[in-house]
Amino acid sequence: MTSPQPARAWLLLEGGGSHTWAATATGYTILTTTEGPSTNPRSVGEERAVHTLVDLIDQVWDDPATAPLGVVAAHGAASTRAAAGDFAALVRRALALVGPMAAPVLVTNDLTPLLLSAGGPVCVANCGTGTGFAARNGARWARSSGLEWLLSDEGGGHDLGTAGLRAAVRALDGRGPDTALTGLAQAWCAESDHAGGDLSEHLFFHVYREEGAKSLVATFAQHVLEAAEDGDAVAGRLVENAAAELAAGATSVCRATGITTGTDYTLLLSGSLLTEATFLRGHFMTWAHENLPPTALRQHTPKSRPEDLLRLRDLWLTPEALPPLTSAMPTHADPAPSTAEGTSA
Repeated sequence: MTSPQPARAWLLLEGGGSHTWAATATGYTILTTTEGPSTNPRSVGEERAVHTLVDLIDQVWDDPATAPLGVVAAHGAASTRAAAGDFAALVRRALALVGPMAAPVLVTNDLTPLLLSAGGPVCVANCGTGTGFAARNGARWARSSGLEWLLSDEGGGHDLGTAGLRAAVRALDGRGPDTALTGLAQAWCAESDHAGGDLSEHLFFHVYREEGAKSLVATFAQHVLEAAEDGDAVAGRLVENAAAELAAGATSVCRATGITTGTDYTLLLSGSLLTEATFLRGHFMTWAHENLPPTALRQHTPKSRPEDLLRLRDLWLTPEALPPLTSAMPTHADPAPSTAEGTSA
């Protein structure tokens, strides 16, 4: 008598500039979950991204002899369609190293499932390591920012952290006013194993010592927010500038999709600097209430990840529903498993 075959499962991935979440699911049941560092190759490099993907898949996938039904990934690495395809290739490399396994892969921008989570018009403002804005109003979709730290991401954690560290350095060498950010920068790099030298040398070593400086610098954004809340004038101006950039991003996608004053729409906040940093959120929401009051306000939380990604999977399994998404958002989609196979798990 043969043993029953184990139920095949889906592999789910969600990530951005600072973290990656991985899970397995059968049907609408989440089986296992884990979290790890960024797998965005423009933050950590391709090899580290693949290594982390392998580690995460190992943690959630029990039987490497059985391939996933498919991989559904909503990831900040999907800045463009070509970038979405490149990340799909990294996922395939990771699967081959774990199993070796092979499975169809869907990769789309991490804002896509958020746009699908509201029934009516919606604007998404994301502010974490980077920034991204997207809106959907009927058949009209729009997206702005999200082209990584050299081309966009103004107002995000890396941008705000960089501005704060530069302000500290300017104060140190006399090019700028005194600021509490100098002392905070000293504490921030205190764990560095660099011995000797002044603060400028410590900062230089801490920031440039290894690959992945983007994620590291973004952590200083919290210190900028702390100083601003405590009344530091320099930090306060930096936070005001960041909030203005967030307002500009939200304005652009609302304008492009016809969301105007009086439109019943949902404003969905995402990313740690909007969902956890109340000081920055307060500045941004002041703009929203004065210029484009939302009918409903929601915050994207980790609890919604499984539902968001399973909704995206179901869209993948509905061929006629996928083209509007792939034409609007950076997406790579392999042919999906058959609907019967996909829903039976």
